[in-house]
Amino acid sequence: MKKFSVILLAILFSSHLFAQDTAALFEQGNAAYNGGNYALAVEKYEAILTQEQHSAELYFNLGNTHYRLGNVAESVYYFEQAKRLQPADKTIRNNAAFANNMTLDAIEELPETQLETLQQGILVRFSLDQWAKITLFLAWLSFVLFLLYRFNQPIQLKRIFFVIGCVVLLLTLSSLSLSQAKLSEDSLKKAIVFNAEIEIWAEPNKRSDILFLLHEGTSLNVLSQLEGWSKIKLANGSEGWIENNAIKTLH
Repeated sequence: MKKFSVILLAILFSSHLFAQDTAALFEQGNAAYNGGNYALAVEKYEAILTQEQHSAELYFNLGNTHYRLGNVAESVYYFEQAKRLQPADKTIRNNAAFANNMTLDAIEELPETQLETLQQGILVRFSLDQWAKITLFLAWLSFVLFLLYRFNQPIQLKRIFFVIGCVVLLLTLSSLSLSQAKLSEDSLKKAIVFNAEIEIWAEPNKRSDILFLLHEGTSLNVLSQLEGWSKIKLANGSEGWIENNAIKTLH
């Protein structure tokens, strides 16, 4: 038992030191950024990533630092990573828009219906985990209201619980639908072009036709992969094949 306690204390002590080291690196990165030493800031922030430590704040700072350095692809990439963790953060979304303005490819998104626009506006307010928690809470509340309706005798109370229960049930179904939509959105494999310029081919080989060119920082969806190639789709619906080493996938 004593030996086990010593081992446990050693593990806890190591974890504490690890956390301190991460915090120190983050502060050093912030100090370097504020001092205008952006290359050193990137070095400190990326050292945290090598320790498998991820956060929206870290990605956001990396996005800002690469933006200052004029690294288009890296800036877009890290802002997109930050958006995945905190989709409703307006500062992250605004800075991501600035980074996207540096890209050469002006790709217009396919037009959306008013319903799709409304749904997208609601979806970005919460992450997938948050939508799941909201759905579970509403489902639990619906069950409680059903029990209150079932076991209360006064007619007036039964009516109140019935009406509230129906409203909450509708909200539960809506939240479930939004959770599924968020899951589908997050399951899309997204990537950023890192090459200064890259050809998009009709087939996964260079004997086929070149369909168009893309440039660094452009966002795309990866539909499938085949022997060093990825089939991609842009926001405007255009599709083609790109070499894997030209893109970096979001995670």
